[in-house]
Amino acid sequence: MLAIGALVIAVGMVVLGLDLEGLNTLWFLFAWVGWLLVLDGLIGVAGGERFTRGRRRELGAMLVWSVPFWCIYEGYNLVIDNWTYVFLPRSEYWQALYAAAAFATVLPACFFHADLAGRLLGQTQVRPLRVQGVVEWAVGGFGLLCVVLPFVFPEQCFWMVWGALLGLPAVINRRLGAPSLLADLEKGDPTRLLALLAGGAVAGGFWEGMNYWARTKWVYTVPGFEEWKLFEMPLLGFVGFPFLALSAFEAYSLWCWLARGGRHWEHPDAAQPRVHRRHEVLAMAGLLAFSVAAERWPLDPAVLSVRPLLSEIDGIDTSEAARLAKQGIRSPEQLVRFGVGAPPEARLHAEMSLHKGMGAPHARLVIDELGGFTQLGAADPEALHQRLAERARRAGVRVPTRAQVAVWVRAVSTGAGRR
Repeated sequence: MLAIGALVIAVGMVVLGLDLEGLNTLWFLFAWVGWLLVLDGLIGVAGGERFTRGRRRELGAMLVWSVPFWCIYEGYNLVIDNWTYVFLPRSEYWQALYAAAAFATVLPACFFHADLAGRLLGQTQVRPLRVQGVVEWAVGGFGLLCVVLPFVFPEQCFWMVWGALLGLPAVINRRLGAPSLLADLEKGDPTRLLALLAGGAVAGGFWEGMNYWARTKWVYTVPGFEEWKLFEMPLLGFVGFPFLALSAFEAYSLWCWLARGGRHWEHPDAAQPRVHRRHEVLAMAGLLAFSVAAERWPLDPAVLSVRPLLSEIDGIDTSEAARLAKQGIRSPEQLVRFGVGAPPEARLHAEMSLHKGMGAPHARLVIDELGGFTQLGAADPEALHQRLAERARRAGVRVPTRAQVAVWVRAVSTGAGRR
């Protein structure tokens, strides 16, 4: 499995490096699926039961349940507006399928890393924590606040969404007798907690590193946290990944207890309580179909741009497109890198379209308003947003948000690059 995973990553790197039109948008899936296969192989090397061998049914369940799990955060993002997606496929159907495939990896990413981390860290014992009473009420109360406050005060409490699926499920799981981090601490065993924290931190680093080089990717627009970034993520944002792993564990543990007869990803399929396979398959298929269909609701407002085409670039008429095609240039990315002799306005529009996922329509607005990158880097984001909003409405183009315009300006003014 190690070799297969490495091969999948290598194929993705070749596709991305050659900038193969259409396929270059799939880098994140190549990289992340390949990395999960590598992790699965490492789990086997560390003495664990591989998900692709003895835990296939658990892996299938994780892939399916992962989609609605992440859609909950997409629903929150409708309010807090902390991230957007750029250069998605142009078809809404392909967008939904691509999103489903990407979202399906969230739970496996959390649990694969945690599984390996737990085997490397080993067993840990601490003094048992008295959970019943003050601690349980505090965890449950804070969890309830995390559910509600991001809707009430989105600009101040956006960070609390990462606890929305943690506090209340943790308390409920303990009461039900399902796998629970609170029950672990009550026994003086923080092994699972530490593994999830470590695994979540490592997963976050890989997530953001792979996302940075992707064509189809997400861009963060977190107000007040844009100055210091690693890849596309504000530095403080990396704190959220360990808590995402904890939330994934508690939420999935609750769902397994309620909907899957208590089956759990930590144990091999053979050791799990039996559930009628036909019922389980039908339930999972229905859930996946519903999730893919429902994705358009939370995802659409977060889609900033679709993948730009060479035909959308100003200055590329039929004859110029034919000339570029003879040079093997069929995409805006290839035009920027290899388009010797292309019209200057075409090169500028192509480069601007690729800048932070701006897209061809918004790039045209920026060029018409400012002229080029030098002026963009010197612009006041608030004033520029107002002017671009007026132009967008007149042109019938989606109005960019203030946060998005600020990302465009800051990336030039700080020398962060034009990716």
